Amino acid sequence: METETNDTVEVTTLVSNLAQNMESTNTVLIRLHELILEDESGVATHLGSYRICYKPRDGFTASDLSQFLHEQEVPHSQQLAEVIDGEINHSLALDISLREPVFVTVNINFIQDRRPKDLKERSIAVIKRLLKEQRIQPMDLKETSDIQCSICIEDFSVSHENIIWMPQCKHVFHQGCLFEWLSRQNSCPLCRSTVPMEDQEAENQRMDCS
Repeated sequence: METETNDTVEVTTLVSNLAQNMESTNTVLIRLHELILEDESGVATHLGSYRICYKPRDGFTASDLSQFLHEQEVPHSQQLAEVIDGEINHSLALDISLREPVFVTVNINFIQDRRPKDLKERSIAVIKRLLKEQRIQPMDLKETSDIQCSICIEDFSVSHENIIWMPQCKHVFHQGCLFEWLSRQNSCPLCRSTVPMEDQEAENQRMDCS
């Protein structure tokens, strides 16, 4: 079975005020995780983790953070520094309760996708089928308790993006958010129930012919 390997990086950043008992300097705790995907379940195998601590002297700048990550031999140091710096400054601009110095927690996942090529092709087929069969209108959400996409945490009422209703568990998500998720793992982002690779009618026809 032919296998195609793809590497992706996921970054999440959380900015909070320093605890009163901590020293008064900006502190960035960076946790790095190495993961591998090898089957259609979407469950990642954890290969290892380590963490590093960065204490910038003059606030947050992408160039200084990039240099620090490079010295620590972290891959994609420049791109990661720009993402982290942008998320920190975005949080500081939006949350008036945050005051420097702050404590920043960064989680970086290095994901190696080794799933067989045919599984990825089937994932694309699942995405196309959901778009055709499971798209709903915002007014149909009254049948559910969902008011926001649990992936991007944005209210459906303020978004113009298509909404997809999962076929088994009936959880709903933005089309773009869900499809990005399904391109990596074949399960509901909320309850982890597996998404059928084939629709039920096609499966029944296949069983009748066997």
